[in-house]
Amino acid sequence: MPPVYRGRFGKPQAERLLWRAGFGPRPGEAERLAKHGLEHAVHSLTHPGRERLRGPKPHDDNGRPLAPYDAWGHDQLWWLDRMVRTSRPLAERMTLVWHDWFATSEDASNARLILRQNQLFRKHGLGSFATLLTEVTKDPAMLLWLSGTDNTKDSPNENYGRELMELHTIGVDAGYTQEHVFDAARCFTGWGIDNLSTSGRFVYRPQFHDRDAKSVFGLGVPAGGGKDDGDKLLDYLAAHPGAAHFISKKLAERFVSDDPPARVVESAAATFQATGGDIRAVVRTILSSAEFWAEAFG
Repeated sequence: MPPVYRGRFGKPQAERLLWRAGFGPRPGEAERLAKHGLEHAVHSLTHPGRERLRGPKPHDDNGRPLAPYDAWGHDQLWWLDRMVRTSRPLAERMTLVWHDWFATSEDASNARLILRQNQLFRKHGLGSFATLLTEVTKDPAMLLWLSGTDNTKDSPNENYGRELMELHTIGVDAGYTQEHVFDAARCFTGWGIDNLSTSGRFVYRPQFHDRDAKSVFGLGVPAGGGKDDGDKLLDYLAAHPGAAHFISKKLAERFVSDDPPARVVESAAATFQATGGDIRAVVRTILSSAEFWAEAFG
């Protein structure tokens, strides 16, 4: 287990932390963090208060204020404005991390759904990974992007079943098989969305669900289930030791380096397992590690 960093924590270190765990220091922010030490700084980042955004907001080419929905059609100015002015830099950074991790495309949905997904990441980005994973799986933008709306018992679509394991939880080298991918897809048959012209919300349609038994990477799903087949698989993969390591390594790559030291990954994975996938605790472990600061000032 890597030791916690016990070295100097002054303004340069606070600035480094705010660049890595946010989008850079706002005026006076590095000085404020430096006064109280690393432990307090990391705690304040991982336990942010309510958002306080004041001052100018982005406008379109004609000087009109942009609402979040409109801003998505103007190079995402609304979100860029949040990144610059946020009082919750780590929460906003994690929104970007998950946006990249659970990648979708506006081309496959629309700006309204992408904005809703963005708010989902902001809400759950420092919470339970299992909850985040479930909410992403039900997210309409994700369902459209990976053809989940076409996944039925008569024609299972493997797109999300494959992405769920390869990119979202355990990684391509975990040892699952094509049969596991197929059965994962069957677990989510019937998961879809309602009319996009109205609410565009998640809906489960039992008539399209495959109720036969399934087996996915060590999880046996008995026959006769429904929506809970997918819920069981999500909980299983979120709690899998392989997911703890895969997710911790990905987060260490974001915050430490492209090739993070093995010890910080192992420590973060141990935190992940000990806390039941508490993202906040995992990030705190990484930001407090001696390896994080060795990479910065070694």
